[in-house]
Amino acid sequence: MENYNDFNELEEMRQQIKALKEKVERNGVLNERLVRKSVQDKMKSIHITIYKLFAMVLIAIPLWVFIKYQHNLSWYYTIFTILMMLVSVFFDWYINRIDVSKMGDDMKKTANELLKMKKQRALQEKIALLLVVPLWLVWTVFEFRSSITDPVMANGLLIGMIIGVIIGMIVGLSIYFKMQRKNTEMLEEIESITEEE
Repeated sequence: MENYNDFNELEEMRQQIKALKEKVERNGVLNERLVRKSVQDKMKSIHITIYKLFAMVLIAIPLWVFIKYQHNLSWYYTIFTILMMLVSVFFDWYINRIDVSKMGDDMKKTANELLKMKKQRALQEKIALLLVVPLWLVWTVFEFRSSITDPVMANGLLIGMIIGVIIGMIVGLSIYFKMQRKNTEMLEEIESITEEE
């Protein structure tokens, strides 16, 4: 009789352990789905931001052509400015082009892609801030000084341009830091799942 009770207790413990394992597996699958959804939503938000930037560049192109004719600026300067904006948006798109919804089940591969994206975005920002923007600013000062004969108007436009550049850099850096923060959050979420495996 005692052996029978021991057997029943042992069988009951096995059932409890089995139920516990099933619950842990269900929670793991649920957590993975939640993380996948969160990562997809964050990437979608980044893609929307890039589409907005592209729309802003499309609006800025005719504006720069208007400024060129209004103030007799050179075509070289105007084309360089337009190309600078287009190339910047192209690299934004290129760096952030991964579609996490089609990355498959390998979350570690997704994490590697996100880490690569974060590093490329940081490199793009450094090149823009340390090389392209300073070159463009020097050319802008030279262009406005040589093309606009009225010194008061040239100075006024330069001051307006500098204010615009400062505002643009603040907006650009806030977008950059927001994208990097989302990248970090996605990596942390994926790491929380891969550690459990």
